[in-house]
Amino acid sequence: GDKIVSIEGKKEGKFEGRVVLPSFVNAHTHIGDSIAKEAYVGLTLEQTVDPHTGLKTKILQSSTKKELVSAMRKALKQCVALGVTHVLDFREGGVEGLKLAKAACEGVGVQLALFGRLSKPPSKQRVLSNERFSEAELEELHKVCETAHGIGVSGANEYSDRMLEQIREVAKTHGKLVAVHCLESKNTRNRLKQVFGKDEFQRCVTFLKPDIFVHMTCATRKELALASKTATLVCCPRSNAALANGFPPLREVLKHKGALGTDNVMVNSVDMFREMEFAYKILVGLTKKPFDDVKSVLKAATLNARPLLRLKPLCVDGDANFVLLNLKKLKPFWNLHAAIVNRAQEENVEMVVKQGLVVKSLIRQDALTA
Repeated sequence: GDKIVSIEGKKEGKFEGRVVLPSFVNAHTHIGDSIAKEAYVGLTLEQTVDPHTGLKTKILQSSTKKELVSAMRKALKQCVALGVTHVLDFREGGVEGLKLAKAACEGVGVQLALFGRLSKPPSKQRVLSNERFSEAELEELHKVCETAHGIGVSGANEYSDRMLEQIREVAKTHGKLVAVHCLESKNTRNRLKQVFGKDEFQRCVTFLKPDIFVHMTCATRKELALASKTATLVCCPRSNAALANGFPPLREVLKHKGALGTDNVMVNSVDMFREMEFAYKILVGLTKKPFDDVKSVLKAATLNARPLLRLKPLCVDGDANFVLLNLKKLKPFWNLHAAIVNRAQEENVEMVVKQGLVVKSLIRQDALTA
């Protein structure tokens, strides 16, 4: 079945040197730009991912459906190999984009929770004029919600106050989640403050009221505390660093049970091991203070985003989503959690189970039943 019926632990036996770990949940990705790996090098955030003029948009528009699906499928297969069973993905391209992602995911062994958006963002002039969505745009948003796990907002600056309210209303009608990129860089905070009288974060809290805040790279302690009261915080440290946006206030985010994501595949691999190690070591390096709560980093990569998917933890009657890590090659080590965060990699992932189904196994079947 898809539920855990019992949990037993032994230090010796056929699984000696192995540990069962909750499977990874990659809390924020853009699988769609798998077609453009490393295309971002030398570019700013805006030059890379601006919905209107960014290089990513141009590449996606010029690629064939077959090319896009093939690239996404490769990335999703890599997720499984690395112990990731669930991915929360921002999907561009409207309803058609959602269809392509689902085609790429078919039979791979990973659950893709898609956060869709309009196929074409509203013009900047309409945003500055505080216009509402057209009837056609609203109809498309409803269709997105019928197909997706929720709506993924590229940023409050891409929409008027009225549009942000409409996004929340549409999602609420369908009982779906709203996720938003927020405070990804210092440049985004006050971009439209003179127009609307509120900064990016204030507009999100007032009008959009999201369930997920992604990035929060430049957020203050008060903003993180306020956001975490009603939403889940998700950080993407490697992406923030690669796109020259700094490093998120991870100590505070972890206090609020935030999650980790790898963000754009064009910028990063989908490797949560690399995300954890980078997050932990840069956190210590930038704050210049020792940090012994390595377990919280591991939870950010495995447990903290699970409530968004209504997944139960690794316990009796919980959802059977876990990985079996073979840590023999990593021994000796003094701290299990630190060893996993800092040293484990794909070769240590011996088995991956999603909802009770084995989706990866390097163990012979007779060894499991013997």
